[in-house]
Amino acid sequence: MARGQGRRPCLHLLAAERYRPLGEEGVTGEARLTPPGFVDPKARSEFIRLGTIVFLTAMTNQQAVILAVVWQEAGFSHADIGILLGVYGVPLVLASLFSGAAANRFGLLPTVRLGAVLTTFGLVSLYFTHESFAGSFASRIVQGAGFALFHAPVMTYGTTRLTQDRFIQLFGLLSAMAPLPYAFGPVVAEYLFHAFGPRTFFLAGSLPGLLALPLLWTLRPVEKAEPQVGGMRALLSSGRITLPMIAACVFGAMFGFVSAFMAPVMLERGLSIGAFFTSFTLSIFIVRLGLLGPLETIDRRLVVAGGAVVLALGLTLAALANSLPMAIAAGLVFGMGHSIGFPVLSAWICDGTPPEARATPLALFNATFFAAIYLIALPASLAIARFGYPPVMIATASTGLVLAVGLTVAWYRRFR
Repeated sequence: MARGQGRRPCLHLLAAERYRPLGEEGVTGEARLTPPGFVDPKARSEFIRLGTIVFLTAMTNQQAVILAVVWQEAGFSHADIGILLGVYGVPLVLASLFSGAAANRFGLLPTVRLGAVLTTFGLVSLYFTHESFAGSFASRIVQGAGFALFHAPVMTYGTTRLTQDRFIQLFGLLSAMAPLPYAFGPVVAEYLFHAFGPRTFFLAGSLPGLLALPLLWTLRPVEKAEPQVGGMRALLSSGRITLPMIAACVFGAMFGFVSAFMAPVMLERGLSIGAFFTSFTLSIFIVRLGLLGPLETIDRRLVVAGGAVVLALGLTLAALANSLPMAIAAGLVFGMGHSIGFPVLSAWICDGTPPEARATPLALFNATFFAAIYLIALPASLAIARFGYPPVMIATASTGLVLAVGLTVAWYRRFR
């Protein structure tokens, strides 16, 4: 009985069989050539290109990590910089909610292409607008909306390349391509800016996204979801998404705390920022490369509960870190927890949904995750001002333990 809530392997297999790239008659004659986990012989090559596209587009999107420095040298006030940094989250969350509907209406690939174009344009447009508050505001809106339209649909497209066999492992690898640039992106961005100035930085930072665009036109289109399949209202009224959505809020809040406050925590203690973030990113990639396969058959609730415990442990270690080895260990553990939980949550919310209809549940999941990331910043900053970093970090970590207990209880009740 070690099956995840709502998991229906037969439906997944039927969905995989339903999928046919436009213009093909199926792969029955080539079944022997199909790699394990992929829907047909061409899918593995497409999956590799897709991972490259996600990495390159995310690399361009993550060049924004030093925009605060750019705007500070341009003479903006701290309040203006805060607004420009925060406004990115508004279109990111809103467009994430509608990315599923857009993908169902216009198709997955057209939506992904539009999102990639807007993401890249949003950064490169700062070449012209970074010295103007209004211009920078508009560029950030475009960039946020673009990445939202890109992220959920591109992950949905990735699921159409996969069968249920090795789904968690392969989808985990694909989703790891988005945070992978954190391992070196901030260092590259800082070097480009200080060595060549803002204009060269924006042009060079946009180059990965520009390289990704032609690859998007080498992928095969997939069938559109039927209108009645991907409705947001039906999904929200479905009780099966309650637990994964709660888990998305908790995982997003812990990840958002790290994104917003880990750099000042490390600097306050005289530690390298890279000690945490580089080890965190490498841990994500290593875990998803080799450790997710055995989790395929374990109940979703137990896997996510385990990931939440590990994530909480990583954040607690970071709260107590006063040396470089402890900071590295905290990053490794936190990355392991994120790697275990995030891809399984993404798969959990799509359980029982045909591949071409997964844009809507993934859009809702991403919108919730992104909202938690950005909403945690204000209450956390107020709490930090009153109590300091360690107590707030430990309190945030405790939410992961509460989630783990709740998921374990929900799993146990199945047998009563």
